[in-house]
Amino acid sequence: MKNQLLILWTILLTVNFSFAQPQWKFHIAFEDATGAKDTIWCIWDTAATDGQLNSVDTAFGEAGVTFDYNLFNVWIYNNVPFPYTDSTKTSAIPFNGAFSLEIRAFNYQYPITVSWDSSLFHAPGLPLPVGYVNRAVMDNDYFFLVNNDPPLQRFNMLLDNSVIAPSFWWGSQSQFPLIIGIMRDETIGINEMDMGKKTLTVYPNPANEYLIIKSNEPLRKVIFWNSMMKNVIEIDSISQINTSHLPEGIYILEITNNLNLKQYEKVVILH
Repeated sequence: MKNQLLILWTILLTVNFSFAQPQWKFHIAFEDATGAKDTIWCIWDTAATDGQLNSVDTAFGEAGVTFDYNLFNVWIYNNVPFPYTDSTKTSAIPFNGAFSLEIRAFNYQYPITVSWDSSLFHAPGLPLPVGYVNRAVMDNDYFFLVNNDPPLQRFNMLLDNSVIAPSFWWGSQSQFPLIIGIMRDETIGINEMDMGKKTLTVYPNPANEYLIIKSNEPLRKVIFWNSMMKNVIEIDSISQINTSHLPEGIYILEITNNLNLKQYEKVVILH
């Protein structure tokens, strides 16, 4: 009996046990005003590659798709080097990676409903050191201003399961491309988002006779937009703007710096 136990113990010491990490699969569904629907998929898998050259994971469906241009379609712009650049509906990466998805679409009518299952951010089997998704955001010109987490200036997907994306009149005036970021960040706590440094301030708000813009970067131009979807005034880079001639109301400032990066601020004019 002792010899049998010794043999069993030797086998246990020499066998290399490996346990496959369960695949994590997450979908984001889109439905337009006509009821037309489409879906994209995110997959974490130990067998997935890192999104570099020659690493399109066809085994997980991460490949170019054939579109019916008569239908509502959403897709992920697969930004890998030419000739592998393509449009796909699935993004697959290893568990130590982060999704950064550029979602594009065509043949749709506003408003669009975007929905997902936030419980999957805490799915069993997501590996340590984090063990859950603690950063999931939706970003474009619309969600910069209209969102569920104002300090973040993006839509926080951890807090909801759906959102309405309507037409809007400022900035790009389009919900697409829609940028989605999903990751497991061990440097932050659950539902804690990094807000970053604010690059400029606009005051007073509400404004009456003037508006002051202070920026960490040199500015190139400032455009005022109002609720009538009109370019009200375009101004070269100055720190103080005369607003006495503007009608009362809510305005969106499109502020462009010398690097051609844009930032949007909401201001109220009251006389």
